[in-house]
This record gives sequence, structure tokens and C-alpha cells, in this order.
Amino acid sequence: MGADHPRWNPDLTDEERLQARSYPEYTHWRKDVFFRDGYACVSCGDSRGGNLVAHHVRNYAEYVEGRTDVDNGVTLCETCHVAFHNQYGYTGNTEKQLIEFIHEECA
Repeated sequence: MGADHPRWNPDLTDEERLQARSYPEYTHWRKDVFFRDGYACVSCGDSRGGNLVAHHVRNYAEYVEGRTDVDNGVTLCETCHVAFHNQYGYTGNTEKQLIEFIHEECA
């Protein structure tokens, strides 16, 4: 979520933004998602270190009970992650959208 996003909070510092997801369960979730996906983007196959994002299938903010459910995550590279959110937005995301995105990107 960037400064152009409607829910952007300009009062938070970068450190506060990072700390919001700095808790043990989230860290384990992220590592488990990367491991399950072979440390590669499920859309384009990119596996460059430092370029991968653990993406929530259903939004982090809206699906509180699934925030650390490995089945609610996939590995995307930064490029595909931005492209997904540019296409589908940041709220109300679904598994159907993700499958559609991956299919279109890999076609």
C-alpha cells in the first residue's frame, strides 16, 4: 500500500509500517509461504532473492483470522505483486482473482 492508496495513513513512519507486521506468527507465515512455493514467484517464476513478496490471497486487513494461514498466501515477485494490485486493487481480493491473474500472466 503506497501513498496513493485511499487508506494510506500519512501519520505513520516507515518504521511503524514495518513493525505492524513484525510479529513471530507473521514471520513464520512468510517463511512457510516462500518454502512451500520453492522461493519463486508463482506467476512468472522469478526467484531472485530480495525480490519476493508473500502475498495474501485474501486481504490482510479484511481477513483477520487468515492472516497467518499458509493457505492464504502465495509468493509473488515485486513486479507481479504490483501488477496484481494495479489490476485488482487492495481490497476485496479473492482466490479467483489470483488464479485469473496467474493464468493471464503465464499465458
